Amino acid sequence: MSDLSDHPLLQGLEFGKEIYSIEIHGNGRGEYVGITREDDSPCRIVFRGSLVTENGRKLIRARGSQAWTKQQGEKEGQ
Repeated sequence: MSDLSDHPLLQGLEFGKEIYSIEIHGNGRGEYVGITREDDSPCRIVFRGSLVTENGRKLIRARGSQAWTKQQGEKEGQ
Protein backbone atom coordinates (compact mmCIF):
# COMPACT_ATOMS: atom_id res chain seq x y z
CA MET A 1 0.00 0.00 0.00
CA SER A 2 1.28 3.48 -0.81
CA ASP A 3 1.95 6.11 1.84
CA LEU A 4 -1.49 7.35 2.93
CA SER A 5 -0.07 10.77 3.80
CA ASP A 6 0.04 11.34 0.02
CA HIS A 7 -3.79 11.35 -0.13
CA PRO A 8 -5.23 14.81 -0.92
CA LEU A 9 -7.41 14.76 2.24
CA LEU A 10 -4.30 14.50 4.40
CA GLN A 11 -2.21 17.23 2.78
CA GLY A 12 -0.86 19.72 5.31
CA LEU A 13 -1.20 17.38 8.30
CA GLU A 14 1.60 16.22 10.57
CA PHE A 15 1.40 12.79 12.15
CA GLY A 16 2.19 11.75 15.71
CA LYS A 17 2.20 8.50 17.63
CA GLU A 18 -0.42 5.91 16.66
CA ILE A 19 -2.92 5.65 19.53
CA TYR A 20 -6.20 4.73 17.79
CA SER A 21 -7.46 1.40 16.50
CA ILE A 22 -10.49 1.03 14.23
CA GLU A 23 -12.49 -1.95 13.01
CA ILE A 24 -15.00 -1.56 10.17
CA HIS A 25 -17.45 -4.33 9.29
CA GLY A 26 -19.85 -4.56 6.33
CA ASN A 27 -23.09 -6.50 6.06
CA GLY A 28 -22.72 -7.25 2.34
CA ARG A 29 -25.41 -4.70 1.40
CA GLY A 30 -23.24 -1.56 1.34
CA GLU A 31 -23.84 -0.67 5.02
CA TYR A 32 -20.97 -0.45 7.48
CA VAL A 33 -20.41 -0.16 11.21
CA GLY A 34 -17.10 0.56 12.90
CA ILE A 35 -15.65 1.37 16.28
CA THR A 36 -12.58 3.45 17.10
CA ARG A 37 -10.71 2.87 20.36
CA GLU A 38 -8.13 5.16 21.91
CA ASP A 39 -5.33 3.32 23.73
CA ASP A 40 -5.85 3.25 27.52
CA SER A 41 -9.15 5.15 27.35
CA PRO A 42 -12.77 4.07 27.92
CA CYS A 43 -13.95 6.45 25.17
CA ARG A 44 -15.07 4.97 21.85
CA ILE A 45 -16.42 6.44 18.64
CA VAL A 46 -18.98 4.29 16.81
CA PHE A 47 -19.42 4.89 13.08
CA ARG A 48 -22.43 3.94 10.95
CA GLY A 49 -22.61 4.60 7.26
CA SER A 50 -22.97 3.45 3.69
CA LEU A 51 -20.73 2.78 0.73
CA VAL A 52 -21.31 5.52 -1.84
CA THR A 53 -19.83 6.48 -5.19
CA GLU A 54 -18.73 10.09 -5.45
CA ASN A 55 -16.89 11.52 -8.46
CA GLY A 56 -16.33 7.98 -9.71
CA ARG A 57 -14.69 6.82 -6.45
CA LYS A 58 -16.16 4.47 -3.87
CA LEU A 59 -16.00 5.63 -0.25
CA ILE A 60 -17.71 4.99 3.04
CA ARG A 61 -19.63 8.03 4.25
CA ALA A 62 -20.25 7.60 7.97
CA ARG A 63 -21.24 9.60 11.06
CA GLY A 64 -19.71 8.95 14.47
CA SER A 65 -21.27 8.88 17.93
CA GLN A 66 -19.43 8.96 21.25
CA ALA A 67 -19.70 5.78 23.27
CA TRP A 68 -18.20 4.41 26.48
CA THR A 69 -17.64 0.95 27.78
CA LYS A 70 -20.76 0.11 29.79
CA GLN A 71 -18.80 -0.43 33.00
CA GLN A 72 -17.11 3.02 32.75
CA GLY A 73 -20.41 4.80 31.98
CA GLU A 74 -22.07 3.25 35.02
CA LYS A 75 -19.23 4.45 37.29
CA GLU A 76 -19.48 8.02 36.00
CA GLY A 77 -23.25 8.07 36.41
CA GLN A 78 -23.10 7.23 40.13
